[in-house]
Amino acid sequence: MKLKNFTGKIGDGDLRLLRVFCAVVRCGGFAAAESELQLGLPSISRYVKDLETRLGVRLCLRGRTGFSLTNEGRQVYAFSIQLISHLEQFEVNIRSIHTDMRGTLEIGLIDALLSDPNLNLPEVLATFKQTYPSVDFSITTATSNVIEQAVLDGSAQVGIVIGRRHIDQLDYRLLYRERSHIYCSEKHPLYDKLGVTFDEVLKYDFAGYTFLSDSERFHLHEFPRTASVDTMEAVALLMCSGKFLGSLPDHYVESYWRLQTFKPLLPETFGYTTDIEIIARRDATSPRILAFMDIIDNLRVTKLPSRKIDLVADFKG
Repeated sequence: MKLKNFTGKIGDGDLRLLRVFCAVVRCGGFAAAESELQLGLPSISRYVKDLETRLGVRLCLRGRTGFSLTNEGRQVYAFSIQLISHLEQFEVNIRSIHTDMRGTLEIGLIDALLSDPNLNLPEVLATFKQTYPSVDFSITTATSNVIEQAVLDGSAQVGIVIGRRHIDQLDYRLLYRERSHIYCSEKHPLYDKLGVTFDEVLKYDFAGYTFLSDSERFHLHEFPRTASVDTMEAVALLMCSGKFLGSLPDHYVESYWRLQTFKPLLPETFGYTTDIEIIARRDATSPRILAFMDIIDNLRVTKLPSRKIDLVADFKG
């Protein structure tokens, strides 16, 4: 056997052979290692022989005189113990990234997620905090474009946004699709009117979102937007005045008792869906981000809501 046979590169198979060899040395022989390795003598002997062939040196002597290491075998054993120790420490270090995770997770959120049954965000946060108690939260509520910019510049690590444009530097994962309609309050002239027509709806003042295009959502028709807002709360306030129409997610209307008198107008015409997406930078490697996304994925898989949900888990970047 010649040393030149060994290239110096260690693979998974080599680690297996080295572990068997170390067990034989530690136990003091082939027969003594059977119990620890749960292998028969022929298999143990073959593994050690394969290792000798792989390394190009004789590792041990076995026969009537018993088991003993050669000089090269003693060196290989010492090196193997060192290598295995480093591998085990590496495993401990990797696990500690998660078990001892610290720091702050900065999250950007669109508003009104609390009322959305498609994503139980309180449970996500609770599960994360219970699993990683040393991680703090920094949560900001903003419009989707502001959240995207925050994730891009690093002031937020992860965000939940309305799906619109896709920026190349960000990864977008579709969580679900949210259903919305145009509503009016009981104070509005159209609330009690029968046979409301398309043209009638377009005649009334409309409270629209600054970050969404009405024409893209409502069959290329622009509403007479006389109020611009950036939150659902502001839309609902204007609609409660009885002077404005507005679009709201169904879950938002159904979750607040003061809004449950709102009436959808021509739902078969003005109903639409909005993609709700989770975003992070393409180059994100933070364990906090990955753990947060894993928890969302796990909870969505194990506790799917039963109503109005369309889940997709593909990255769309």
